[in-house]
Amino acid sequence: MSDAPFDLVDAKDSFIDSDWFHHCRETRTPFVVVRSGEHSADVLWDYITLPPECDASLQENLSSLEQDARAIFDRYAIPESYLRVKATLIGFDRLPFDRAKSAAADLYHLIAAYLPVAEAEEVPETGAVHERHAQTKAYSDTAASAPLRLWVEAASTSSAA
Repeated sequence: MSDAPFDLVDAKDSFIDSDWFHHCRETRTPFVVVRSGEHSADVLWDYITLPPECDASLQENLSSLEQDARAIFDRYAIPESYLRVKATLIGFDRLPFDRAKSAAADLYHLIAAYLPVAEAEEVPETGAVHERHAQTKAYSDTAASAPLRLWVEAASTSSAA
């Protein structure tokens, strides 16, 4: 396994049953992968490896997490890229290959910054290190000048009939 805080996988391969997935689950750290396709790469963070006690922190800070994720996305995206955000998944789709690894490292450290303190202490200090909730200023210089697309999935609520 490399020292990178993410795994590189082919878009055609499953990444859920990988060594990286099991490592993240055992260490309770963010699960970030870069999926390489023919013409671009997708960066994906999935909540699945984090313990349930992280849920409240991520839900409580979803608005700022979304802003900070958007700032990272803006830094690496091109006009064809798009962003997907919800409390349990963040995706940067169709990034250039040469930018995807940096975006993945930044996303990993962003998620780690939002974890409860006990969980965040277990996150390895590889790549760029971020102060808790200070990513927006760190990424204020945007690389893409064209309007970018955002896809946000609303949380479903059950209604009483």
